[in-house]
Amino acid sequence: MRIILPSFAKINLTLRVINRRTDGYHNLVSTFLKIPSGDVLYISDSTAGVDIVNANIPIKGENIVSKALNTARENGFKIPPLTIKIHKSIPPGSGLGAGSGNAAAVLGLFGAERIAAKIGADVPFLCSGLNLALVSGIGDHIEPVKEKIPHGVIAVPNWETDTKNAYNELDSMGFQVDTLLARTESRDIYHANAGRKVGLLPNDFLKVLTKENTKYNELFNLFEDSGAYAWGVSGSGSSAFALLNRPVMLSWPNYIKHVLYF
Repeated sequence: MRIILPSFAKINLTLRVINRRTDGYHNLVSTFLKIPSGDVLYISDSTAGVDIVNANIPIKGENIVSKALNTARENGFKIPPLTIKIHKSIPPGSGLGAGSGNAAAVLGLFGAERIAAKIGADVPFLCSGLNLALVSGIGDHIEPVKEKIPHGVIAVPNWETDTKNAYNELDSMGFQVDTLLARTESRDIYHANAGRKVGLLPNDFLKVLTKENTKYNELFNLFEDSGAYAWGVSGSGSSAFALLNRPVMLSWPNYIKHVLYF
C-alpha cells in the first residue's frame, strides 16, 4: 500500500482566550479559516512492524501524527504499522496548525475523526470538513459560519513561537473578555468586513507578541499600505496574515522566509 495524502492548515481570523481551566487547558473563542498548507504525507506499510514517522523539517518531541495513530488504536481503530514520510512546507511554531492538519489527514484516512479532540485543539476543526467556523471551548465546539471565504496572504517569519510559553505569558497578564463578548465581537467583525477596511483583528496573543518583537508592527504597516482591509496574527504566532480584495505582490522584509496566498 502507498498513499499520497494532502493535509490542510488554518488561520485564526480572531482569537480570544477566555480563561484557564482547572485541567490546564484554555477556553477560547476563535474564527477558524481552513487554508492549504502544502504539506503532503506519503504513507505505506511498515516493513519494520512498528510505526516510522519522520519529516523533512525537524520536529521537537513526539510527532502529533504518531500521537494520532497511537490514540486511534487505543480507541479501537484497527490501523496496521505504517511508515509515514511528511513533506512539510510550513515550519512548526508558525501558529497555522499544519501539524494538526497532518494528524487530521491521518484520522480522516482511517475514519477516526471522532477522537480528534483527544489529539489537539486545532484537530477537530481540521477534521470537520468546514472551511470557516466559529470555534469555542478547547477547540471542540464548532459552528459553521456561512459567509464568503476571504482571500489573503500569510507571512511566515524566520522565528518560531512556543505556544506553551505564550499561554504562560498570557496567563500572567490576565484575561479581558468573556465568551458572550468574544462571540459577538467575532460575528460583528466578520459581518462588517465584506471587503471594507477593518484593520487589526483581535487576538489576545498580540499583547505578548508585540511586546517581544516590534517587527509585527512593521508587517501590519506593510499590510495597511498594500491596501489590505484586515490583518492580524494566527494562533499564538509567529505568522501574520492580511485579508485582500485582490492579490498584491509585496516587497517582503528579509526576515520573512515563507509567503502563502490563499
